[in-house]
Amino acid sequence: MGETLLANAPINARVKCAIALSVAAAGLLPALSSTGAAAQGYPVKPVRVVNLAAGSLNDSITRLVFARVSEALSQQFIVDSRPGAGGNIAAAFVAKSPADGHTLFLTGQNVLVVNPFLYANPGFDPLRDFEPVSMVTKISEVLIAHPSLSTKSLTDFVRLAKAKPGDISYASAGNGHPQHLFMALFQRKAAIRLAHVPYKGPPQAVLAVVGGEVGVMNVGIGLARPHIASGKLVPLAKTGYLAADTLPGVPALTAAYPGTEYVPWQAVYAPKGVSVEIVTRLNAAIGRALAAPEVVSRLKELDVTAVHSSPGELDKIVRADMVVNRELVKSIGLKLD
Repeated sequence: MGETLLANAPINARVKCAIALSVAAAGLLPALSSTGAAAQGYPVKPVRVVNLAAGSLNDSITRLVFARVSEALSQQFIVDSRPGAGGNIAAAFVAKSPADGHTLFLTGQNVLVVNPFLYANPGFDPLRDFEPVSMVTKISEVLIAHPSLSTKSLTDFVRLAKAKPGDISYASAGNGHPQHLFMALFQRKAAIRLAHVPYKGPPQAVLAVVGGEVGVMNVGIGLARPHIASGKLVPLAKTGYLAADTLPGVPALTAAYPGTEYVPWQAVYAPKGVSVEIVTRLNAAIGRALAAPEVVSRLKELDVTAVHSSPGELDKIVRADMVVNRELVKSIGLKLD
């Protein structure tokens, strides 16, 4: 009806109405297109990529992936390592940063799916404060034992542990670390009891097993591989992400004990509120980086697997992992200040 009235109106009225509509549309255009235009121009300045600790696996992955993202988006991506408090310092910094896509967070899973249950006040909320961008890697791990235990297989080890409840010790990279929580899960499923000995980090914990200070440990294959090759450690079972070509001949723990799935991962997040368009642009650039042959090859050398995901897929993984870890933290009765 409105179009009919306008067509039948006098010429002056039609011109005035057309001008009014043009002015109104012009006023709406900035609101409708500013977000999309900002995403097209993104990033407009160097991007800060916060990670957990310089020299760590997390740091190596950050630098490798974002060197390619930098090329794809023609902008600097500057790595900013912020160690401390189990990753809470880095996470809280990103959570409070502007939601413009110029501060990102490449984190391991423990910060978002363990720390909220481990710390009374971690300084952030994993669902309220962060926007998922993409999964980056999943990590293959291995359950290792010192040769002095004389256990050549997982069956041997579990039999020994049941015969000596609480006598065999296991190492981890610290109280509440994913290695600690995984071993709690394994003990529950295998109906065994081991003694926990925490260390300052994965390298120190691995060396403790190599030196015979403790009996067993679950750790990333990259750290264990040279010691397995030299005969200083015995691989009992593959854990974490089960890459097909990793440690052939070593069985998967899940084959013997279903329900022990516990896959370490690294992923990229942005502060909550960043636009969908910017997340989409970043996700695509990360996907291209992860598909680059040299990136795939280098990650394989680190015994991790490139895994690209949609933001929605990452969100589902995080929510599921939070359910598992809430129960594990509760089962070991651990709380940190």
